[in-house]
Amino acid sequence: MAIFEVELFKVFVLVLMRFAGLLVSAPVLGSRNFPAIGKIGLAALCAMLVTPNVAALEETTPTEPLGFAVMGAGELLIGLMMGFVMTIAFGAIQVAGQLMDMQSGFGMMNVFNPAMETQFPIFGFYFFIIAVLYLLVTDAHHLMLLHLVRTFEKIPLGGFVVRPALLFHVGKWGSAMFWDGLIIAAPVAGAMLLAYITMGLMGRVVPQIHLFVVGFPVTITVGLLMAALVTRLYIGVLDGMFDRMFDNVAGLVRGMA
Repeated sequence: MAIFEVELFKVFVLVLMRFAGLLVSAPVLGSRNFPAIGKIGLAALCAMLVTPNVAALEETTPTEPLGFAVMGAGELLIGLMMGFVMTIAFGAIQVAGQLMDMQSGFGMMNVFNPAMETQFPIFGFYFFIIAVLYLLVTDAHHLMLLHLVRTFEKIPLGGFVVRPALLFHVGKWGSAMFWDGLIIAAPVAGAMLLAYITMGLMGRVVPQIHLFVVGFPVTITVGLLMAALVTRLYIGVLDGMFDRMFDNVAGLVRGMA
């Protein structure tokens, strides 16, 4: 009986490490706005619920401390890699914000985003908040935990394997971040291009106009109006980004199995 309890506790620790990796690196769930005590409690609760089913599938765990530590590191890496792939979608929002800010005149001003622990462009922060709210409303944060639970069916404890082909696919998913950023920024950047062309023509026709004085208020106003107009379209783009995010997570799990 005591041996069974020790084995069950060791399985619990390994499961907890996999959940901890996700809760450290995943968007929203890994935010510093989410208190550390809350992350620990959520990881422990999820591990407690999952451990009985996982323990039924596992025959034994390493008895040596070194072997157990190596297995625990592998479980942590599984959660960290899943969280990294999920974060790529939110990296696209930051790329889009940088593009829009440079075009509209906000390029020299950034705000600190505590959720991503980095400086964020003004437009990027606006679209980031919308993305976070949409993720919570659609229960995508629950899907993050559900996808991690399903990994135990394909990747048993200690079954973590890194293949070169997997790293290649992760690089491809990273390149998609820039494409998504261009798609999000395209309406505002296009409107800015038309505004600059119009002001250039006005400067030719009416040389008395001080474009450096008039230009900044015009570009900022056009950028804000365009950002407000495309918000509904942005929600549709988020749908595709989140669907692709979870498809990438499923591909990552298949690659690590």
